[in-house]
Amino acid sequence: MRLRHLQLPHSWPALYPPYSLASRVQEHLRRCQLDFKDAATPPQPPLGVTAEARLPQQQQAPPPTLLSFTPLPTYTLGRRQTAPLTDLEASRLRAPLHMPDRGGATLPVRVVHSPRGGLVTYHGPGQTVLWPVLDLKSSHHNQFTVRCYSRLLEDTTIATLRSLFDLTAFTTDDPGVWVHPRTSSSSSPSQAAKDVAKIAALGVHLRRHVSALGTAINVAMPGSDVSEEMNPWARIVACGLEGKTVTSAATELEGGISSLHRRLGDSQHEEYAVAAAWAKELARRIGVDGVDTAGQHDVVALVKDVLSKSPDATIEETEYVKSLERLL
Repeated sequence: MRLRHLQLPHSWPALYPPYSLASRVQEHLRRCQLDFKDAATPPQPPLGVTAEARLPQQQQAPPPTLLSFTPLPTYTLGRRQTAPLTDLEASRLRAPLHMPDRGGATLPVRVVHSPRGGLVTYHGPGQTVLWPVLDLKSSHHNQFTVRCYSRLLEDTTIATLRSLFDLTAFTTDDPGVWVHPRTSSSSSPSQAAKDVAKIAALGVHLRRHVSALGTAINVAMPGSDVSEEMNPWARIVACGLEGKTVTSAATELEGGISSLHRRLGDSQHEEYAVAAAWAKELARRIGVDGVDTAGQHDVVALVKDVLSKSPDATIEETEYVKSLERLL
């Protein structure tokens, strides 16, 4: 068996998939895994009917799947965000985001709830979101406990950052993946060595051992010196971690964004390159034979099918698919 990789396409300056659409596709993929589990464990046959007579036809197990994407700017509220946002907080988060490094686009911002733990975090352009959908107890690849699965996501991210950017990332007592920032505000060398910045967020949701959510790597995002009109992190305390900063691969590379582009070879789709490397590393670590990356036409066909079965599909979601079809 191989890892299937589905990339939701995006295009500069302003075509990005809505976060809600990625959530629909993820739930469809998880439903396929759960349906297979149900079919593989049939109920006890009634009296007088042999078990053999009630066995379903052999079904092929759905492959472990990685869904990767870079969404429209979105703040997600975790389960610990129990207090509703005030009107002022909501207005601040939903203010349009100006992106001079993304063709000068000004993009709308969405605020949604997420089944992950934690408080508020951000997803959007300059970031690669990676959501594996797999059965932790499947016999078709390595099996994982909940804690080992979280470690798998962390280790896969750390290895990807090392192989692509020569960055030394690590974990701490706080969730996510961290680095020692290249430029520190601390005047003391000993204190600077203790400074950490989050480069990747982590969130997991399981249903009967089938995974959802995953990790999000900050590839190229604004620095802390940029105003909140252009810097989405300036509007929040990321994941509720007071005093902790957020960084990106471009910020931590000597030479910044130019160095990142030289390493990845694509100045407009660096998120794709990061997703491809992460998929390859994940496949190796879960013990499958490699990665099959679906073509864009196949991905669009799947998304259209998912939307056709969603009576509450939004105009934003359908317009994204129409725009993709025009591009392809």
